[in-house]
Amino acid sequence: MSALPSPGAPGASAALPASGLEAGLRRLHLPTVRRHYAELERQAAAESWSYPEYLERLVLLEIEHRTETRIARATHQAGFPFLKTLEEFDFTFQKSIQRKALGPYLGPELVSGGRCLILAGPPGVGKTALCIALAYKAIQHGAEARFVTCTDLIHQLTEARSRGQWSAVLARYLEPHVLIIDEVGYLGYGPDAASVLFPVIDQRYLKGNRPVLLTTNKDPQQWGQVLHDPDLSAAILDRLLHRGEVLKLSGRSYRQYRPGQPPPAEPGFPETLSGIPSRDEKAQR
Repeated sequence: MSALPSPGAPGASAALPASGLEAGLRRLHLPTVRRHYAELERQAAAESWSYPEYLERLVLLEIEHRTETRIARATHQAGFPFLKTLEEFDFTFQKSIQRKALGPYLGPELVSGGRCLILAGPPGVGKTALCIALAYKAIQHGAEARFVTCTDLIHQLTEARSRGQWSAVLARYLEPHVLIIDEVGYLGYGPDAASVLFPVIDQRYLKGNRPVLLTTNKDPQQWGQVLHDPDLSAAILDRLLHRGEVLKLSGRSYRQYRPGQPPPAEPGFPETLSGIPSRDEKAQR
């Protein structure tokens, strides 16, 4: 079977009329096929495609469109403050971390393995951008994500508990496959901070396929001070690191980077995170 017969050719009498085909494609919710079938029909006749080849190309167009639509919708629903892809991240400027260190977080196993990640370092070194890039990569693999600052998360959950809406608000942070909690320790929190944060981390951990990506400017061993509960903070960290790790970023701030100008002094940050060896340190042991 070489070329597709035109609507008026022998063998095409049983085909739906154009209006019927349009109605059928609308009913089946195939907008991309409806937009392109006539154009591809002409190309198929000119290039002698087989029927299966013609149908395959229409189906691939529909799949591609639906994938792009899903990614766009999931990215919007994630609530990212900006979008950054891994391909756009400047590893030549941020030299304290290499792309290969992020390998375990770039595929579907991020979600299936529940792999958590804490990016620690001073402000401006790209922690939030990297977390967004990893979450966006997960979205491309079919996941859903949500972004929230630690301050907003604690505030929303504290308010929900006082208003009797705890379960509904908590569910918002348990359902997405990937959760970004940004800026842990940047601001002061109320006395209940650890008690409202712990259920989020604990219940996501128990599901086994709900990773959390966090950024912090504090050594995670100091979270007990900022969350006002050393014991619960230790339990939070224990769950995050069971299937996760801490990666430390350092260097100059992207916000202060001006090509051609001398770099400003680097802000201080501990060379090692107390009690938590980096991946490189683990390899040397």
